[in-house]
Amino acid sequence: MAMTQQKTKTGLWIFIGAAALVLLLVAAVAFGNSEVGAEDGEPTIDGTALPPMPPTSSIDVTATGLSVPNVTGQDFDGSTVSIRNDDGRAKAIIVLAHWCPHCQNEVPRVQRWLDQGGGVEGVDMYSVVTAYNRARGNWPPSAWLDREGWTQPVVRDDNAGSVYDSYGSGGFPFWVFVNADGSVAARTSGELSIEQLESILTNLEK
Repeated sequence: MAMTQQKTKTGLWIFIGAAALVLLLVAAVAFGNSEVGAEDGEPTIDGTALPPMPPTSSIDVTATGLSVPNVTGQDFDGSTVSIRNDDGRAKAIIVLAHWCPHCQNEVPRVQRWLDQGGGVEGVDMYSVVTAYNRARGNWPPSAWLDREGWTQPVVRDDNAGSVYDSYGSGGFPFWVFVNADGSVAARTSGELSIEQLESILTNLEK
């Protein structure tokens, strides 16, 4: 009888231990997004969201003059990246989706330009990765950008696309151009030629 009770207690403790391990694994998946190697992140957003961009691929000025929200998040290495409206720097922000063929064209084109000495003095460039979908191609985005040698700071958006929405959720790739005073100069959806990109960056207020 005593032996049976001992086996029962032992089995109960094994069950409890296994259940606790499962809970820990679930918690790690649910709350471990900010860790190195995670695809989605836990960014914070401070400021008023920009209005949604109209469904057009042309340059949009509906948000021109509005202050771009401040965004702080992590890149794929776990380092903090901040995109601020009060740092006195003009900037270009490109929002990317890993499955978007136009993004897959835009990233290497822009990177080649930068590698060849491109860029505009006084303008910083940032990128935001969003719209994660394991069922679609080119997963994971961290590996994609690594393959392309992407050198621009990256903010990992959360699964809800909060950063993307705060910028106005245009079509991919989605560019937000910001003057040095933190105000939006223009937004665009879709691919840009290097000539178009360079022209927009040159005309930002620095």
